[in-house]
Amino acid sequence: MLRRDFLRLGALGLMASPLVAGLALARMRGGDHGHAMGAAGHSAWATQLPEQQALRGLPPIDNLRRLPHFKASLNIQPVTVPLTNDLTPQLWLYNGKLTPLIELVEGGEVEVAVSNQLDQPTTIHWHGVKVPISEDGGPHDLIPAGGKHTYRFQVPEGNAGLHWFHPHPHGHLAEQIAHSLAGALLVRPRQDPMPESIPSYLLMVTDLRLDSRGEVAPHSGVDWMNGREGDILLVNGQRNPLLEVAPGATFRLRMINACAGRYLRLRLQEHGLQLIGTDGGYLEHAEAMDELLLVPGQRCDLLVRASERAGQRFALHNLPYDRDWMGPEPAHYRRTETLLTLQTSQAASQAAIELPTRLASIPALERPAVTRRVVLSEEMPGHGSHGGHGGHGGHGGHGGHGGHGMGGGMAMNGRPPIRFMINGETFEPGKIMFEGVVDKVEEWEVVNDSHMDHPFHVHGTQFQVVSIRDDNAPWHEPPFRAWQDTVNLKPRQSLKLRLVFEQPGEWMFHCHIIEHEELGMMASILIR
Repeated sequence: MLRRDFLRLGALGLMASPLVAGLALARMRGGDHGHAMGAAGHSAWATQLPEQQALRGLPPIDNLRRLPHFKASLNIQPVTVPLTNDLTPQLWLYNGKLTPLIELVEGGEVEVAVSNQLDQPTTIHWHGVKVPISEDGGPHDLIPAGGKHTYRFQVPEGNAGLHWFHPHPHGHLAEQIAHSLAGALLVRPRQDPMPESIPSYLLMVTDLRLDSRGEVAPHSGVDWMNGREGDILLVNGQRNPLLEVAPGATFRLRMINACAGRYLRLRLQEHGLQLIGTDGGYLEHAEAMDELLLVPGQRCDLLVRASERAGQRFALHNLPYDRDWMGPEPAHYRRTETLLTLQTSQAASQAAIELPTRLASIPALERPAVTRRVVLSEEMPGHGSHGGHGGHGGHGGHGGHGGHGMGGGMAMNGRPPIRFMINGETFEPGKIMFEGVVDKVEEWEVVNDSHMDHPFHVHGTQFQVVSIRDDNAPWHEPPFRAWQDTVNLKPRQSLKLRLVFEQPGEWMFHCHIIEHEELGMMASILIR
């Protein structure tokens, strides 16, 4: 949908002038369903959380067997979480743990007995793990309120990497993610090419929005339009934790973006980054970069050599990224945020560690037997479906607008009448968009025919991005080959993805901005 179309929606009662919109948002924030905001525009709750405390490890889910096998019970239930003495929101968690960790080994057998103690259905989707369709935890296999289900699968060889698990019930997913229901899933390889002497730190990034009572705030219409971004940004459940390393130390930061809608544009002050892994595990070689964009659902494995200067602090920043926000922008939207603070100790400087020249082998997929076209678009009733973005130029923190003017007359706590679509259709349970065959190479041309960014995710397999086209520019190859299950598409951008489904079943593909998925940007392919 074109930006100008949103600006013309006043007749529908969904738009207002920026001044009226701002006043309406201020009224909302001042009520029981709004934010508790401080004078500087930051969340008052966020400022109560301590900063720069020592980074905590992710709390493990206990394994009742011995690796490489895993057996556990997961209780999904509301839990009162003491973030501070005065701030004790009720969150929805697995075994009462915020950002828990399950550790597996490729080839191992997994058995997880789940008890759903919520008052709504849920599932567990093992995001990134190639499980049989019966164990995928998609919206067609619900665990009812008060119900139980046991997931059983074997982690395939070659499926090592940093993955995660989260619910996937259509119609309830946004509320469950907003209440922090998600965990990390680390699958270790049987043989790791990286030296054991290099320490690895797992970072799970989530965000929260709390109302004036300190409880999870309901969704606003702006949340549904854009994807919810909380005003409390957390790493492993902490606000800006402190990671201390020796000067010159080489270490890994393995990160999950588990936010519903927040994009992470990562840069570490005075340090370069080396990307050594993505969603599907190791790259063939380390790729040097100054910054990395990590979108909702994605994971990364970053290698860092710390500064040789002792006693210094460096911020791991989340830089502003304009994904073409509609309506009043959150206070944090154009600010640089600090995810984590790196501190070098007073120890002697460590020497650089020599890395393997090759981390993995990623053979290119052969020419496809099937080609498909997947178009992401949006539609507002009475205004049609459009692509384009009207000269969008704010990506990477450049340029920008003060919101698209939406918000004043909008149903701030309801779902707006916008439809997010794939090939002109919104998701319907049981409806099949494509049919395919096991072990056939497919090539999907995925086109973002909308005005905003969308992270595209496929269940049941992983893909290689083989070609990229921005707007009407020529196609070009990506800078390196990788296995991914989630990839970002900018407005008017097209990607060619090659993939193979190794197991039969009805597999989902969708935008991983949770609210866009809930409003229809999801579909199924039936593999026989």
